[in-house]
Amino acid sequence: MEQLVESIAQRVVGLVIEAIDVNALVSKVDMDALLANVDVDAIVSKVDVDGLIDRVDVEKIIDRVDVDKIVGRVDVEKIIDRVDVQKIIDRVDIQGIIGRVDIDALVEQTELGTIIAHSTSGVASEALDLIRAQGVGLDDFVARWVNRILRRKSDDWPKGPPALVASLATVDVPALPEGADR
Repeated sequence: MEQLVESIAQRVVGLVIEAIDVNALVSKVDMDALLANVDVDAIVSKVDVDGLIDRVDVEKIIDRVDVDKIVGRVDVEKIIDRVDVQKIIDRVDIQGIIGRVDIDALVEQTELGTIIAHSTSGVASEALDLIRAQGVGLDDFVARWVNRILRRKSDDWPKGPPALVASLATVDVPALPEGADR
């Protein structure tokens, strides 16, 4: 008898389940009330985070990253605005950078060695003038980049060495006669 009741119950349950409209039933569920009773912390505490991390294929993720696209989206100006430039300058190893400069390669590119080797005393003097001029140009180049890094406006740039600027300010320029052009 018990088997008969059990088979009837299974049949009835099957017919009831087939007759139920699941979509209509779900539409009547108050999801906010349902989720309010869910203890998310209890669920998360049961997650094996180390096990999940062990299953992640980091190399595969890195292979899928488009670095150029990421770099293209970086707003460098915004980063510079938020960075303390002086702290970065203080951390830069200037001696290390200078130590990495290949002076021989620089001289080779300017062909100064050839000029000096084949020159007479007059040509040597001209070569020294060329070296001085290149040194001044390099100094000017470095000064422009330092001013750019320090975000100085051109009005704030130093006008020159303090002693030289002060001596030029004291030089009296004679007045031209009236009607003469400068």
